Amino acid sequence: MDQHSDKRLAEVWGDTVVLKELFIASVLGIVLTMAGYILGRSYFGSIEGLDVGLQKGYSLMVGILGCVVSAVISAKLFKPKRIVDEQFENDSIEEIVKFAGMSMAEEIEAIKDVDPEIVAELEALQLKAMLDLRNKG
Repeated sequence: MDQHSDKRLAEVWGDTVVLKELFIASVLGIVLTMAGYILGRSYFGSIEGLDVGLQKGYSLMVGILGCVVSAVISAKLFKPKRIVDEQFENDSIEEIVKFAGMSMAEEIEAIKDVDPEIVAELEALQLKAMLDLRNKG
């Protein structure tokens, strides 16, 4: 059973999120952004001789900084919850290779000379079927 089955979920920009966490992150973003802007207006407004346009611009930059800080805090508080489970068999590998416009013989030859870093990545992703192609040639 899904670990979030008891929580209210919503889809936002193609990603599924927990509504409570979205709400908290949004409030945090609004508060820190507006607090930064208001504090910036107060600070830069008190500087004598600073052009009004610059006061507003600098205040806006402080507000944007508050937005970035809220994004970092939200990223730390609310870790990604998606589980990527990609499994496929040898016959689906053939379909994938064919879709890519290659023959299995071409793919087997190409994967023989692949960089060891890519092999390590395939192993980390548990794409054993792709690694098995290295031994077929």
